This record gives sequence, structure tokens and C-alpha cells, in this order.
Amino acid sequence: MRAALASLLLACCLVAGLRSPPPATVLRRDALAAATAAVAAGSVLPDAAEAAGDRGYSAVLGGPFEFGFPLAAPKRATVRRELVPGRIWSFEQVQGLIYVHVPVRMTAVKLDAGGLLLYSAVAPTEECLRLLAEVEATAGAVRHILLPTVALEHKYFAGAFADARPDAQLWVASAQYSFPLDLPLDLQGFPRGTKRLPDEMAPGRQGGGGAAEGGADASDRPEWVEQLPYKVLGPIAESVGAFQEVVLFDRPTGTLLVTDLVVGVPTAPPEVLRVNDDRALRFHSRDSPADEAVATDEARAIGWKKICLFALYFQSSPLAVASPPDGSPAGAVRFFRSAFPAEVPAEARALGWNGFIAWSWKPDWRDAFEALRGGGSPLVPPIIQVAILNREPRRVLEFVRAVGAEFAFTQIVPCHFDAPVSATPKEWSEAFNFLRASPVGGPGARGDLPAADLAFLRAFEAGLVRAGTIRRAAPRV
Repeated sequence: MRAALASLLLACCLVAGLRSPPPATVLRRDALAAATAAVAAGSVLPDAAEAAGDRGYSAVLGGPFEFGFPLAAPKRATVRRELVPGRIWSFEQVQGLIYVHVPVRMTAVKLDAGGLLLYSAVAPTEECLRLLAEVEATAGAVRHILLPTVALEHKYFAGAFADARPDAQLWVASAQYSFPLDLPLDLQGFPRGTKRLPDEMAPGRQGGGGAAEGGADASDRPEWVEQLPYKVLGPIAESVGAFQEVVLFDRPTGTLLVTDLVVGVPTAPPEVLRVNDDRALRFHSRDSPADEAVATDEARAIGWKKICLFALYFQSSPLAVASPPDGSPAGAVRFFRSAFPAEVPAEARALGWNGFIAWSWKPDWRDAFEALRGGGSPLVPPIIQVAILNREPRRVLEFVRAVGAEFAFTQIVPCHFDAPVSATPKEWSEAFNFLRASPVGGPGARGDLPAADLAFLRAFEAGLVRAGTIRRAAPRV
């Protein structure tokens, strides 16, 4: 299991893939996608979720870690929410594997000069494009699309969404790359005319984010930068791949837009999970294989909290795996035999994955969730804490300082989990206390996550260091 998770995590964090093709051109990818699905899911596929006509997107591989049956598009609902009346809208979909479903968000911002800017595109399903067109009818057409990262789950849809709005200018974070060959942007699947976002470009010169080779010339200054100044963190480069993120500050609303750097963890299941496929919440509501999977609001809330622990820790301390694989073929056989226990009730088995449940939960899972949530304050996802940002803590903290000093925000809209997250530069800075020898903020500020819950990710990080994939972590500063 650790080897499979390592492959998935490395792909998510470090390896930038090609963009998603438009729905009509997906067939050439089916063989590769089917093989990928079989490996990642252990050849255990879920029952097909019947896709509403305007919610399907591509066949087999509907996006990173999103698998369905061959030639059957997975259902991908879009929920639109107005975060700031008449100014900012959230378009939310779901991504996940084995029902560990979490929201992924595209944010539309009304430009003072007219039209919209889209921050981090999601899948351009018919439903999504229809909901966007309704906003365009009053706010104006999409004029700019920004890919603010090199991360696969966000990069995957940028080109296809730009194809759906061909009059919009697509901007991409400057450190875009492909592996094993580093190709030019048009050969990475981005449309002709795509521009790399200048690493330092705002009203006055920006600082604190560092610069990358290959950034755009100053003549490519975005027209929206007076309203939406930005800062760039990275690239934080490793032997394969890099981490880079562009954060925007919308001056009229006091809103900071971020991609993966921080999230807010809510206690209630996001609406999009219930709209997309309610089975995910029921599937994870159980403490043990013999438990019934009931369809109540209380059970769904429990399922959501366990999904958060899975998604952010992968294997937190309250999670007990019945027969952990030990890396040997015999260990793998024992794991898969234990993963389909006979005591799974019929209605739980009917949820999908053929009754797969390789774990049970200890009673203290609620304490683990509350420690992770931290009262809903901004949280740097544990995998980013453990395997990325702690490689260059001084650089990251200078970026954090610059963002807080220059952007007077009152809320944060991340690309995952909750939005908006009520936070000022103070809470933003405290989220990065894991990089500091002396934390800031005093009592009540976010501090270190429990060591027991980070143990699995620490072991994963150590394996990457031994393999030479990433550098050793630097000391706290």
C-alpha cells in the first residue's frame, strides 16, 4: 500500500502531466487510462455512477485519481456558489479515489474593467460551462484564465477550459514543465498564445516569492494586475519536478486566492459531495467492516470527517489497517484477502468497490479530526508541510511575510475544502508555524500537528529522501 500511495503522492506533488483533452478527443487515451486505473485501484473498480448528460467528462480517466468503467464517463457534478455577491463565484467539483472525495474549486472574479478572471480551471463539463455562462450574462465574458500552479490536478484541465473560452487569455505559472522531456507550452497541451505569468509583476515591484527562469517579459504585464496583484512562491525544485504557486489578492473584496498552500476544514460535508455522489459519505461513515452504512445526516457528517483524515494524512493514527502489506508478494495477497471481509453488510457492499474496506477506526478519530481542523483556521496540508515547504523554510517564510504585509485580506478562498475561510494576515502567518523555531501568535495559534498522525507521512518523506527524489528538510528558522 505504501508503494502505491508513494506513486500517487509523487505524481500529485511533483510530476506535471499533460493537460486534459476536450471530451471529444479522449479515446486515444483509453488504453493507458485503463491500465493506470487498474494499478491505482488494485483492479477493484466501483459500481458505475450514472452520469447525468451534462456532468460527464471524458471516458475512463476523468481527471487525476478519478476512475470509472471503460468507456463510461464518471459523474462530475458542478456546484456554483456566490462567495461575494456580484463579485466572486465558486465552481466546485469533486476529485478523489476509493470515495476519498474532496472539493476542487475554480474561482471566478469580476474584473472592474469588465468580464471575468478564472483562477484554476476545473473540468469544462456542459453543466459547468452552462453555470459559468449564467454568470457571464451579467458579469461579462471570461477574459482571462490563470493556472496558478504546476500541480497535476489543476494543470490537467487548464488547456481544455481555455479551448472552451477561446477568446480568453490563458496565463500559466512560469515553472510549467513536463517529464521526462521538458517540452514547450504548446507541446504540453496548452493552446497557442498561452503566456507564462511574470514572476514579479504588480503595482510597483513585488518581492518575497523568488523568480524562475523562463518568466514572461514585462511587456506581457497582465491588464488585471492593478485589481489583482499577486505573489509567486517558488519554484521549490527537486530532482524531478517542482512546487510553485501564485496567490492573488482581490482588492475590492479583500479576498486572497490560493491554490494548495492553505485550506480550511469544515465540520459539515460540502454540498458538492452530496450532489455528486452521496455514496462517498456513507461509505466512510463506518467504524468497522461490519457496520451498517446508514443514510442519515449524522452518518454523512461522520463520513466527511473521516474523508478529511484520509485525504490530508493518508493514514492517521486512529486508522487501523487489518493486514498491512509488508512489500512482499505474500503480504500483498494477505492485504487483498483482508480487504474484502465477509462481514460487510449487503447494503454497504452495494455502495461500490465490491465491499472493499481494509481498515477500521479507533474511537479517538474524533480527537484527530479536531486537532487537524484547528477550529477552522488556515491549515497548510500535511503533505506540503512534511515533503515540500520545509525544504526552504526561509524562502517560504519571506513569501508568507510579504503576502501578509502587502495584502490586507479578510478572507481566503483556497482551491480545496472550505471557502471562504475567515482569516487575516495574522492567521495566515500562524498557519506556517511548523517552519518556525519560535511560533508566533501565542495561545490559540495553530501549532504543530500531532506527531502520531504525521508518522505515515514522515515515513513516506524519509523514503523519498533515501531515493534521492527530494532533499532533506532544512532546520526550522
